[in-house]
Amino acid sequence: MLLFAALSPLSVSGNNAQTDAPPPAEDDKSEYWDIMRMVEEGVSGPIADWHYYWKDGLRIDSPDKNFTLKINLSIFLDGGYISADEELDTAFPKLEGPALDFERMRVSGFGTVYDWATFKIDIDFADVQDIKDNWFQFTKLPFIDHFTVGHMKEPISLEGWASSKAATFMTRALPTDAFWTGRNIGIRRHALEMDGRLTWAVGAFLNTGSFSKVGDARDRISDANGWNLTGRITYLLWYEDEGRRLLHLGLSYSHLFRDSLETETPSQLWARPETLITDERLVDTGKFFSDGADIINPQFAMVTGSLSFQGEYYHFFNKAKVLGDPKFWGFYFYGSYFLTGEHRNYGKRSGTFFRLQPKQNFRPRQGGWGALELGARFSFIDLNDGAIRGGKEANFTAGLNWYFTRNTRFMFNYVRAYIKDRRTPPAVDSGHAHIFQARFQVEF
Repeated sequence: MLLFAALSPLSVSGNNAQTDAPPPAEDDKSEYWDIMRMVEEGVSGPIADWHYYWKDGLRIDSPDKNFTLKINLSIFLDGGYISADEELDTAFPKLEGPALDFERMRVSGFGTVYDWATFKIDIDFADVQDIKDNWFQFTKLPFIDHFTVGHMKEPISLEGWASSKAATFMTRALPTDAFWTGRNIGIRRHALEMDGRLTWAVGAFLNTGSFSKVGDARDRISDANGWNLTGRITYLLWYEDEGRRLLHLGLSYSHLFRDSLETETPSQLWARPETLITDERLVDTGKFFSDGADIINPQFAMVTGSLSFQGEYYHFFNKAKVLGDPKFWGFYFYGSYFLTGEHRNYGKRSGTFFRLQPKQNFRPRQGGWGALELGARFSFIDLNDGAIRGGKEANFTAGLNWYFTRNTRFMFNYVRAYIKDRRTPPAVDSGHAHIFQARFQVEF
């Protein structure tokens, strides 16, 4: 970890360096700035004098900058230990024990075409090759604003809509994991209104999931089981001091079009116990057929200096008369506090939060130790209703984040998971687990 921290200045662009940080030591000053200047200036060629340089990632610009491309590599290394009581250990013999794995090794490319379009592609090489984002966005269509086509996130959920690189905790909360519709192939319109206080987005998507070649039925494009109509609207009721104080309100809705008579691919809802070091799902509906569903998702967030709060509620309405039209629900609420005085960064155009820039990067010789954040979250999910008994789970999570730079941080989470009333095999009456996990995260 300390080795990566020492190398972390290489993963930060020149314009992200802290102006209030002391300069390098006298004996390092000349060599340091010479290297940084060479890297940022880059070289030209070999194709028609295109410019190749480093600025918060590898960048390639055409001579007239009508085409630009930025390439990044992001890595998440997760490790930890799970302790389970006797009932959970019997039901899930693979749950307990240590684990260490690369959760993410993702190469991403983001570019612009003239001044009227942008594009993005993300490929994750951790465990299984998986295409995440693969879209093309038109930014200057008359009367339309931003219009996106391709494989992308559906506009639902505050936590799901945000990048995991900016998340306060190592994983999304239980209900987000279960009910968030994720990425699908489709079209999406996104707009910013009322001087940046209101955003809205709407889209239609084929329910394909990711492009991974393996996984559950909902994760294979060949087994698409319907399509989704999804929308999200947010409003900043309060916004002061460039986002240091704000109150965000939002509402998402998705209608899932399904036909149990015309598809061989069933639906399934499940959630991991807020960790990626195990594939066990402690609450799980099992596979069931449905004629459609509706998801309602109100959300809020408040930032008041270094202290912030965030929460969401989900209600999932199924149309499956044979099963009693089961309804599932869940919520989470959390708070975070920066011990070093920073505050969470909010993006008006996206209506969500993005990555933090520490006041001082991790440079101990110059008195900079990065940023420290404490967080606590409670989440709950209920997958019991009608003829389905997927179980209930309540989790408490405590977290510590140490930001070395904007692109490098260390995370530690402790999760206490409590599961009850699960009847889908393996059945669990009442069980609990303790999860200790850490992550090193870096982006080049």
